[in-house]
Amino acid sequence: MNRIIQARRIFDGEKFINAPLVIEIKDHYFSSISTGIVPEAHEQYDFIMPALTESHCHLFLDGDELDSSRRKAYLAQNADAMLETGKNNILKYQKSGISTVRDAGDAWGVNLRLREYAKEHGFQVVCAGKAIRKQGRYGSFMAGEVSGVEDIASSVSEIAKSADCIKIVLSGIIDFANARVKGEPQFTHEELDLLVKCAKDYGLKTFAHCSGVDGLELAVNSGIDSIEHGFFMNEKILEQMGTKNIAWVPTFVPVEFQAREPQHAGWDENTVKKLREILDNHSNMLKYALRNGVRVMAGSDGGSFGVRHGHGLHEELQLMHNTGMSEEEVLASACSVPQKHFGLKGGFIRPGYRANFISFNPLSSG
Repeated sequence: MNRIIQARRIFDGEKFINAPLVIEIKDHYFSSISTGIVPEAHEQYDFIMPALTESHCHLFLDGDELDSSRRKAYLAQNADAMLETGKNNILKYQKSGISTVRDAGDAWGVNLRLREYAKEHGFQVVCAGKAIRKQGRYGSFMAGEVSGVEDIASSVSEIAKSADCIKIVLSGIIDFANARVKGEPQFTHEELDLLVKCAKDYGLKTFAHCSGVDGLELAVNSGIDSIEHGFFMNEKILEQMGTKNIAWVPTFVPVEFQAREPQHAGWDENTVKKLREILDNHSNMLKYALRNGVRVMAGSDGGSFGVRHGHGLHEELQLMHNTGMSEEEVLASACSVPQKHFGLKGGFIRPGYRANFISFNPLSSG
């Protein structure tokens, strides 16, 4: 179906264009864009922009659930029940103006099943399948295990049969009370290099759950494609990321939620202070990242404790803006930047890109 849209102004995925535009859509793609006014346009809007992309979430988790015992019990359910949760979360994303998510993995492969469901409902899921963690280490709910170099190649080969990317759990969780990452990095330099190499052999990008300087340095030296979370980041690491074209998904929201509503996690005043210190450093590092050419992608870690699917990404964008990111930088981090990184054809309102867009203030409809 061909459509002609009149828009008073747009965000094209990278910049605002404050002029009346005539936008033609053919076969679900933007085919032409020109300045001017066409009274006979099928649809007229005050403003349109590309639909948003969430760069880090877990569709199978329920971000609305704040009771820790019920969250733990949920992981004992079967995959079919988790699938239904994921379907509901996709609907929440769609209602929030989000058309694409990158799912960061689950141990049951629910995200792979949701990818097929999503296609039927005009939604797109970029899947990690099962993430990869070191045997006995953090991440059992989202990852399969490898014991070392001897079984890395076979594990990546198995995941690559169905996944769109390879997720590596490189560090443990954060000890918020003491403002540090628990434990040493899960993989050695040799093991991480092999993980990245094997993924590249299958043409797949890698992304690492990683916080703490030791893990971040390993990730950067291995040539990982993107770093997720990245708490306790420093300037030297960001400079290397800019040089090596490594993207960053900062995920402010999960830590911000615990600082803002500490009663749900049982944090005391001292821990809240530590949380705020962690967030302050994160904000400063985000500013430094932008000055050094690091590609920043917006991801809320939707499904994690206190992070609602859909709403979480909106909050993440606001938190990023609060650090000093411009409106264009913030919107690009959830439009053009992740779509280019994932090799997709959305994120822009330009000829040749998919016509997934959000409209505001419809003026008339023909």
